[in-house]
Amino acid sequence: MRFLILGPLTVLKDGEDVTPSAPKQRALLALLLANANRPVSMAQVVRELWDYDPPPRAVAAVHTYVMQVRKALRDDDRLVTVEQGYLLRVRPGELDLDAFADAAAAGRERLAAGDLAAAQRRLRDALGLWRGRVLVDVESGPLLQEAIDRAERDRLDAVAARIEADLGLGRHLELIGELSGLAHLHPDDERLVRLLMRALYRAGRQADAIAAYGDLRRELAREHRAAPAPETERLYTHILTGHPGLEWTAPPVPRPRSSADHGALL
Repeated sequence: MRFLILGPLTVLKDGEDVTPSAPKQRALLALLLANANRPVSMAQVVRELWDYDPPPRAVAAVHTYVMQVRKALRDDDRLVTVEQGYLLRVRPGELDLDAFADAAAAGRERLAAGDLAAAQRRLRDALGLWRGRVLVDVESGPLLQEAIDRAERDRLDAVAARIEADLGLGRHLELIGELSGLAHLHPDDERLVRLLMRALYRAGRQADAIAAYGDLRRELAREHRAAPAPETERLYTHILTGHPGLEWTAPPVPRPRSSADHGALL
């Protein structure tokens, strides 16, 4: 089976779409997938489906929804009853969120090792699994929204890591548009703004890099009553002084990977 939540909720069994269509069933399945292979208590299900205003027969309704989801999945061993709750069994490679996490982790590992080209490929592969906002077509309650927000933060982190790899490969001119859009959407994200500042500086736009720092500083003061981190301040100082370390140089040849490393990343 394939369980897809990085976009519209989709369940494929032998290539056939068996996704439940009723809203409560979809919300229940989405909550179980967000907690794949971990127990979800009845209290958590009730809170997700009705927040703090459950109907008098909420528990009985959940039992019915579970039965209907089991029927949709056509596999009685998938959705199992555990003590005071339920657990959805998902095997390795079946859930796109897990595949994304594995590929993104591999990309960050290569980035840390200085293998920028491999890092960029891994991270692009990871981000290519996304088909839109997480569970975009599911009405989310408080618990599912927390999981969605967490996944979206992980996505943004992978985007920033991919951009860092691209920047190291000398693609600063190509990145300015994307980074400007991201900084507009996330004006208090210091990592994104630092990447934008570097790209602008390397493109010969020192004044715009300084302006991006000023926008960040004002946003942090207004929204968080905070100042930029020391790393951001150092970058700003280096941009002001034209520090030679900011200029792009071709990345060094990455260290050879052992067969064990290669196998771990496949």
